[in-house]
Amino acid sequence: MLAFTGHTAPVRAVAYAPTGRRLASGSEDGTVRLWDPGRGEAQVVNATAGVEALAYTPDGSVLVAGLATGGLIAFDRLGTRKRWTSPGHAGGVRAVCPHPDNVRATTTGWDRAVTVWPFGKAPVSLTDRLPEPPGAMAITPDGRTVAVGLGGTGRVFLRTGSRGERTIDGSGAGVHALAFAADGTVLAVGDAAGGLTVYTAEFGRFVRAFVGHTWTVYGLGFTPDGRRLVSGGADGTVRIWDADTGRCQHVYQWHATWVTCLAVAPDGLTVATGGNDKVVAVWDMPE
Repeated sequence: MLAFTGHTAPVRAVAYAPTGRRLASGSEDGTVRLWDPGRGEAQVVNATAGVEALAYTPDGSVLVAGLATGGLIAFDRLGTRKRWTSPGHAGGVRAVCPHPDNVRATTTGWDRAVTVWPFGKAPVSLTDRLPEPPGAMAITPDGRTVAVGLGGTGRVFLRTGSRGERTIDGSGAGVHALAFAADGTVLAVGDAAGGLTVYTAEFGRFVRAFVGHTWTVYGLGFTPDGRRLVSGGADGTVRIWDADTGRCQHVYQWHATWVTCLAVAPDGLTVATGGNDKVVAVWDMPE
């Protein structure tokens, strides 16, 4: 395991570039750090406010940051230039999900809005305001289905184009992590009670539960082949699960306190986590 240090406040987001040769981390300290995952060398980018969400476009040309002030910034892939900015949300940004067309992203924030941001233009509302603030959001790789989890009641809304909206009632605990498998067929949901559950993406039907976390799940990611699910949470643990059986294969404690975010590398060979301890951890996925 490699521990990357330099952030001066909790790490709130991590994201791999599509090539896997660059890892971005965002922190409450108002910076984005672009790491060489193999060596830990970092370039520091000033984001002007605390960073709550980060994501690369699928082609890696743009890195999108969502800020605690509600603003949105699109950097070039090297982080050396701001390509576009937007006021974004009236309150902190909770999640940013770029679309496969590489020119827009769906975002959500504390103002309960879900918007589509065409880069370089003003965001437009995707749906009515949510009944309560969101805790997490995810989008399928094909961009057709968006999932938004509520941070209070724990309901999850699934929206697929003209097919409209379906609802997953969940456990009743607030949702703080969501992840679709690469083929878009299943959705993993992590909640404030440490619950981790997988549902079908098409109809929101229960598939299986994964039992082990004892506190809020904040980070989720499937391996590219969909065979494993990786999770991290406020209990300080990172867990690797067999996605087909729900069996926990490995448990790690890389951070001194909460695990706040997680990303699986595009090749599935490494995983990165960020924590309240201001550390970014990177390690090899076990065989």
